[in-house]
Amino acid sequence: MTREETADIVIRLQNGDENAFSSLFAAYGQKAVRTAALISKDAVLAEDIAQEAFVICLHQIKKLKDPLCFWSWFLKILTRCAWKNAKEKGKFLSCADISMQTEGMMAEDKYPTEEKSMYETLYRAINNLSTKQRTTVILYYFNDLSIKEIAQVTSSLEGTVKSRLFVAKKRLKAVLEGKEGDFYEI
Repeated sequence: MTREETADIVIRLQNGDENAFSSLFAAYGQKAVRTAALISKDAVLAEDIAQEAFVICLHQIKKLKDPLCFWSWFLKILTRCAWKNAKEKGKFLSCADISMQTEGMMAEDKYPTEEKSMYETLYRAINNLSTKQRTTVILYYFNDLSIKEIAQVTSSLEGTVKSRLFVAKKRLKAVLEGKEGDFYEI
């Protein structure tokens, strides 16, 4: 769905069209669940987090001034809900857990065993990042947000986002190359 199509649906929703909400949910529901699962490290809780974010979205949709910015605005809500729930969670989220919750991201017949192992290692490395670094990586690589958009979503300075992304990439590279070391948390 394009940003313009999304903006049209948001405007309809802001004007009281309740059917517009189901269109937004259909378009962004799976992506929201995947993002929540990656941030919170809990595939089971991810649906609840996404639903909570959509409920907040429904109640606050009239506060959205620029309907073209819906996805960034929604991700800010979703990120806050996921952070809140991730504080008490610390378990590893396997690729199998993610694939059950998302659109066949890691389908059994789609990837050979070596690639599954590589993805497991990648997700394990992502899960070992701090919450803010992990969120930055997920928003940047999995949701294609710019540094500026991530700064808005996370209420951070652009320089802080760049720094988190730099440190996270350096740490992921070290883990994937088997050269784990001590990294500071930003």
